[in-house]
Amino acid sequence: MSASSRVGLVPNLLGLGLFWAISPVMTKHLATLGVSPLATISLSGFGVGIALYSVWRLRGPVPLADIKLWLFGIGCAVLLNMPFGISLIIIGHVPVSTYSIITSTTPLFGYGLALTIGMERFSWTRAAAIATGFIGAAILVIEPTALSGGTLFSVLDPWLLGSLSLPFFYALYHLFASHYWPKGRDAGAVSVVESLASGFVFLPALLLVDAQSTIELPLPAWLALGAVTLMWVIERITFFNLVRHFGPVSTVQAVNLATVGAVALGALIYSEPVDGRLIISGILVLTAVWLNSRAEKHRKSLVEAT
Repeated sequence: MSASSRVGLVPNLLGLGLFWAISPVMTKHLATLGVSPLATISLSGFGVGIALYSVWRLRGPVPLADIKLWLFGIGCAVLLNMPFGISLIIIGHVPVSTYSIITSTTPLFGYGLALTIGMERFSWTRAAAIATGFIGAAILVIEPTALSGGTLFSVLDPWLLGSLSLPFFYALYHLFASHYWPKGRDAGAVSVVESLASGFVFLPALLLVDAQSTIELPLPAWLALGAVTLMWVIERITFFNLVRHFGPVSTVQAVNLATVGAVALGALIYSEPVDGRLIISGILVLTAVWLNSRAEKHRKSLVEAT
């Protein structure tokens, strides 16, 4: 890789890691301001889709009149926003740092799912990654004070246990997007349709359930929603730039930066305690993500050599 490429990788990686670290903080802020999950998903979907279309249109035509592209976008919208909607509910009940560590296990769940359905081969390194990540997440989910003589429900924190569904569903979304990606379509058109589809799919539910409460949101809530939408536009552009020019293996390293950043932001903004259990869990999960990334890099080198 050239020197210029290395310079390009570092700021993009730092930027993406920062955005991923800020995202749960901003998501929690939206919840505290009374913005419903339906409003967040639908309105930000329209905002991100329109903004991305404007950006990609500067580079050239962005053809969207393709039924297969829209079916793919609807599938992505449902699979992506199902866990995102759940996260908007859970984030109000768990620390930002803990939430970030648990969701950073998404690549491990992705490999586990791919292995189960035959899309990936068994790898001892990735098996070690899954085991390490599971232990790291379990440390957070299990309440240590309830271990002595407690029932199963007293030992397991229900909100944290529910948060374990998030990396599973996010991994399912990634597998769907990878397997059913429309042939011949670039990331620009796909990202626009996926975002707009999120807005259209959840708009009916928003109008039926939360229309009045959304209209009556205070100005700070609208400003926060606008800031989050702008942040996600920049995140999408940075993400696709990293994937296109540096590959998914390099891109996934932003998870490491995001996890550390979220822990720091949670402590700084919400005064969340950083205890030994959180530190050990974070180290185990980051180790698992590193092992998974290393195995992926080895797999790709073998494929390129054949």
